[in-house]
Amino acid sequence: MLEFQVEGMTCGSCASVILKAIHTVDPYGSVAVQISTQTVQVVSKRSEQELIRLIEESGYPVLATKKIA
Repeated sequence: MLEFQVEGMTCGSCASVILKAIHTVDPYGSVAVQISTQTVQVVSKRSEQELIRLIEESGYPVLATKKIA
């Protein structure tokens, strides 16, 4: 699982945009968005770089990434 620290994600609409972007390329991926901590947790077969690109193309800069066991 990867966890992305995302800047500017402040509402349900923001979360929905990110969820939709990731599910467009990986419909079977697992995505959990935490607005209060501005984090996105993803389990996906897509690469870390591709996931970062998708989130950032949605308009939300990724500040940090960490792998969670």
